[in-house]
Amino acid sequence: MNVVKLKNVIAVDQFGSFSAAAKIVHLTQSALTKHVADIEQDVGFALFERHAKGVHATAEGRAFIDRATRIVADLEQLSSDTKAGHILGVPRLRVGISPPSLVSLLNAPLTKVLERHPAIRLEETAGWAEQTVQQLKNGDIDVLIGPAGPIQQHKQFKVYDLEPFTMCFFVRKGHPLSKVTKLRVEHLHQYPIALADRSAATLDLINQLFGVPEIPQEKQVHIIGHFPLTCKIVATSDTVGNVGAAFRRDELFCQKFSILEFDSLKPIPLAIAYDGKRQPAPPILELVNLLRSEPHWARGE
Repeated sequence: MNVVKLKNVIAVDQFGSFSAAAKIVHLTQSALTKHVADIEQDVGFALFERHAKGVHATAEGRAFIDRATRIVADLEQLSSDTKAGHILGVPRLRVGISPPSLVSLLNAPLTKVLERHPAIRLEETAGWAEQTVQQLKNGDIDVLIGPAGPIQQHKQFKVYDLEPFTMCFFVRKGHPLSKVTKLRVEHLHQYPIALADRSAATLDLINQLFGVPEIPQEKQVHIIGHFPLTCKIVATSDTVGNVGAAFRRDELFCQKFSILEFDSLKPIPLAIAYDGKRQPAPPILELVNLLRSEPHWARGE
């Protein structure tokens, strides 16, 4: 697959139209259109949908372009490092976590990994279960931490169980639920709820909330994979957000939000995994061992 054509596809996605992208990459619009068509023929599906104001990626196109962007960036970095005479063997640790609300789980262990391996390049990404599992399968991340169920389904992964993750809910200061003394899960049904994702990562939580594995159609549930956005929505509405129990000890967070206490919610089984077909680098094994041997980090202590 031609790298130049991939770059042109990425340009069309970035600028939202063939005409704008053609000016940037210094091609005629017809030549750029031909490059995109060549890639579409290679992959067997349309990358873009045309509309009055330009183009936007199809569902399949979005996944392809996102991965192509990462691959092209890696190639450009490889070229840059080579020209600069850098050592190409500098280790890199690409960590994925799902759902994004679990990101605080990694604060202490990743700091420790960097202390022990100061030369590594650290990349941390967060997303929904299907996305991060696919990234691990594709080799776009090196290690994945998330709910055990979706991860354990893939035999090619080397999987280790972690301490179950305790989830809690939070609301804005002054929210009606913050004044209820004996909270039950049913109280949440009166208000919109923001969850990290709709995929298998939250099936256990959905079961606990609604008694069924699917979100009832009559319930107003927002699916938001970006935790800062969840916080903004919760802060300005009656929406109830969910977050890791470690945030109970976050003073800044607790100054802005109220944590709701439920005795009935069960912790979510977690796992950490890397591709068993690839030899794991030392920083990967370091992170695995830290999370397994120091489970108190999973509680944010």
